[in-house]
This record gives sequence, C-alpha cells and structure tokens, in this order.
Amino acid sequence: MVKKVLKLALSLMLLLAVSAACSQNEDNSAETSEEAASDSAESNGLSETPSQADNNEENGSARIAQNSEERMMVYEANIDVETNNYNQFHQHLQEKMNQQDAHMVESNISKNEQGRRQGHIRIRVPQPNFESLLTGVEEISSEVLSRNISGRDVTEEYVDLESRLQAKEKIESRLLNFLDQAEATEDLIKISQDLERVQSEIEVLKGKINYLENQSDFSTITVSIQETAAGANLNNSPGNIWEETKLAFINSLHYVGQFFSWLVVFFLGYSPFLVLIAGVGLLFWLVRRNKKKSSS
Repeated sequence: MVKKVLKLALSLMLLLAVSAACSQNEDNSAETSEEAASDSAESNGLSETPSQADNNEENGSARIAQNSEERMMVYEANIDVETNNYNQFHQHLQEKMNQQDAHMVESNISKNEQGRRQGHIRIRVPQPNFESLLTGVEEISSEVLSRNISGRDVTEEYVDLESRLQAKEKIESRLLNFLDQAEATEDLIKISQDLERVQSEIEVLKGKINYLENQSDFSTITVSIQETAAGANLNNSPGNIWEETKLAFINSLHYVGQFFSWLVVFFLGYSPFLVLIAGVGLLFWLVRRNKKKSSS
C-alpha cells in the first residue's frame, strides 16, 4: 500500500514539472516573436514616431521642389500688336530691349496696298527677363491682337546628352591609351580610325548640349507689328508728299534717259542687220516700181 502511494506521488511531481517547463517555453517563444516583429518593423521603417514621419515628408517635398527648380525649360512667345506709328514703336522697342539685355536676331518690314507698314521682329532675351520684356512690348503697343507663350522641358534630353558625352569621353581616353601602347601599323590605323569617329561623335554631342544651354538661357520672342490707318496717314503729310513727288520726277527722268540709251545701243549694235533689212526692202520696192511702170 505504501509503495502505491509513493508511485502516485512521484507521478504527480513529474506531471507538474513537465507542465511548468512547457509554460516557460511558451512565454519565451512569445517574447522572441515580439522581438522579431519589432526588429522587422524597425528594419522596414514602420516603427517611426510621428515626428520622424513628418520630417521624412518635409525632406521629400524639399527634394521635389529642388528638382523642379533645376528643370531646364525653353520658352518661346509670339505676340501680334498694332501701332499708330511704326518708327516710334521700333524706337521704344529698342529701348525696352536695352533695358532687358535683349538683342534682335531678325527684322523684316514691308508695305501693303494701303501703304501701311508691317514688320516681324525676332528677339532673344535672357530667360529671367522674358516676362518683363513681353509686358514692355504690350505697354508700347496701341493694341495687342494675340499673345501665345509655349514652354518645352529639355531636362531629360540634356541629361541624356551629358551621360552619352561622358561615356564617349571614357572611350576616347581608352583609345588614346591603346594608341600609345600600339606598335603594329595595322593596330595604329584601326585605333586612329576609331578615335576619329569617337571624337567626331563627341563634338556633335557638345554642339547639342551647347544649343540646349543657349536655348534655355535665352528665350525667343517674335513680335508681329501692324501699322494702323492713322499711322499710314501720318506718312502722307505734305512734307512727305513733296519728297515723294520729287523722287517720282527724278525716277521718270532716269527712265527716259534709259530709253534713249537703249535706242542708241539698239541702232548701233544691230546696224548690220538693219542695213541688210533696209537693202532688201529697197530692192523689193524698186522691183515692184519697175513692174508697175512696165504694166502701164
């Protein structure tokens, strides 16, 4: 009986020990899982505090703003205006251009059937002064008929050209090293040909890069000017009419002199043919006269 009681007590003690060990293992595994989850969150950036998240958002906005400021843009504008006096408008436009460090690259002027002058002027202006010069053109105009502004983003094209240029320059450097080390004539010829081709491509890329830089640094404004009827009437003042009359008289004298000069050149230059024609005509007239006399 005593032995049965001891066996039962030992069994209870073993059961309690096993259950305690299992409970401790479950607690440890739970703590380990929590620590692993915490580490994973920290590694993935998910355990940031609110202040850290706000800072990251501000930094991202700052990077976007910086990239926007570094964009390379090419601006062009076309503006059609009217003016009462073309000469006065042209003078004021030149003053505005001098104020904005702009320069004229093309200028055309013509007159229509009503005597009104029309002009097209193409201007290159530093990009920071682009809007200021446009406003100045509108201020000196009698009326703005139309205004069109366009912008083109060439940032990606510029970056691509620079990357290609760097790659070509590296190839050029390697070819130069190979050229110094080459001894065989065939190798020298082959490397020289490759080097010439690469250098030509480098010059083309540099030209495109310089062109984009110039187009970005300076904007283009094309001004189309139409003179109104009032401006055309100013050109027909009494003083101008007298000057035009004198000019027409001088031109008519010039044309009369040219006509007589042409007659002299014609008769002297073609005199052999004229004498021959006159002789044939005289002979024909004499034959015809003799026939009339014989018939009578």
